[in-house]
Amino acid sequence: RVRLKKIRSEQHFTEPPPRFNEASLVKALEEYGIGRPSTYASIISTLQDRGYVVLEKKRFHPTDVGRIVNKFLSNYFTRYVDYEFTAHLEDELDAVARGEEEWVPLLRKFWRPFKDKIDETDKNVKRSDVTQEEIDENCPKCGEKLSIRLGRHGRFIGCTQYPKCDYTRNLGDDGDERPEAEKIEGRQCPDCGGDLVIKTGRYGKFIGCGNYPACKHIEPLEKPVDTGVSCPKCNQGSLMKRKSRRGKIFYSCSRYPDCDYAIWNEPVAEPCPQCGWPILTIKTTKRRGTEKVCPQKDCSYAEPIEPPA
Repeated sequence: RVRLKKIRSEQHFTEPPPRFNEASLVKALEEYGIGRPSTYASIISTLQDRGYVVLEKKRFHPTDVGRIVNKFLSNYFTRYVDYEFTAHLEDELDAVARGEEEWVPLLRKFWRPFKDKIDETDKNVKRSDVTQEEIDENCPKCGEKLSIRLGRHGRFIGCTQYPKCDYTRNLGDDGDERPEAEKIEGRQCPDCGGDLVIKTGRYGKFIGCGNYPACKHIEPLEKPVDTGVSCPKCNQGSLMKRKSRRGKIFYSCSRYPDCDYAIWNEPVAEPCPQCGWPILTIKTTKRRGTEKVCPQKDCSYAEPIEPPA
């Protein structure tokens, strides 16, 4: 007989396993016998270079393209993405390296059924079979079915009757719908007179015309800030503080595209004592600290402001 000592009421939620980082991914490759120490780095770089994953806070996160590729390979090339198949093939290649097996028969054994599978898939599988997923909702514009689709800027919901029907709405990376575009009161599109709205794209939020795709007017959400420093190239415009599509600050002439002068570092309205260029810039690095430097490539002028931290 067991004596009851204490009862505790606790709530726990099932949590998914942590996402791979580089070390845990290499460990998993080793456990499954996939690749070799000399190929681990190239495997990881290939995943990133092809846009299948992104590294956020040192953890790998699948992209929409990565999910689509995984779905396609798992459904149509199941045998070839199986862990045991890959590990077994690695063992056979090692046997070739040791001189225990001939490489031509080995490749022929692999290639013939693989090529047949490619031809069969190419003939019978359409792109839409993989990139579209029909949902239980009808299009509010034409009444036909809607589907989750993959476009240039990620996943979105669109009508299955496209291009006859152009209805679309945004879908977030987590699969939840993004809120409807926020209308900007008191402003109209300078091109067509339609409403201007705040939209979310691949590189963050921006202002666009509500009549898209009929009107493609867009502008940055944050207006450029005038630095008060004259453009040293054309001597007519001012250098404006702007944000690139990826959120990086840069400075360019207000007369763009008539003048294409642009720099990454903050400009200062002081001529270079060494070469006479009309401006200097503020540059900060870990090694040298903060300096006033000449932006001209063939000039080495640098004046210390603050030492390295």
